[in-house]
Amino acid sequence: METILLTDNQITESTLLGGNIDVDRYKFCIIDAQISKLEESLGETLYEKIKTDFENSDLTGDYLILHTKYITPFLIHQSAMEYLKIGAYHVSNGGIYKHTPNNGTAIDKNEVDFLVENQRVKAEMYMQRMEKWLSLNRIPEYYSYVSGTVVPARKQSMGSWFFEGINYGTKRNKSDNDNDQDFGF
Repeated sequence: METILLTDNQITESTLLGGNIDVDRYKFCIIDAQISKLEESLGETLYEKIKTDFENSDLTGDYLILHTKYITPFLIHQSAMEYLKIGAYHVSNGGIYKHTPNNGTAIDKNEVDFLVENQRVKAEMYMQRMEKWLSLNRIPEYYSYVSGTVVPARKQSMGSWFFEGINYGTKRNKSDNDNDQDFGF
């Protein structure tokens, strides 16, 4: 059984998904987001460390910051996006059907696509912030290589510019959205 790195109500408290949705209806979306996106980004070694520490309530230091500020918001929005794609459909012994509410109106595909895109943009933003944070903080498991494991899918620089007079050893760029404390500036 895969460890879920979110609590049951974090998605419904942080997105438009209602609190009356049965957790079993979106739990597999969280697991899918963890395995297909998060593990791919963190690499298997760091992903397994985060899972183990989370299970044991032992996340501390940079691992706690990584989980709280980056992994959790990413998983919330990535999982919500996955659920919005399939949430209206049910598969049971009676077949496959689409649930329609008694006192509501089903929305069309364009409206669902808008909601999905909204969650995708948010998930991507948190993923980019996490990758930036990981590049600035030396987490050993992120840079270790174990044969036969998933390694982090790091983005490669497409080139570099050099401006004379800038001390590249101590000066870093900082996004206006980033918190000074997170990056140590």
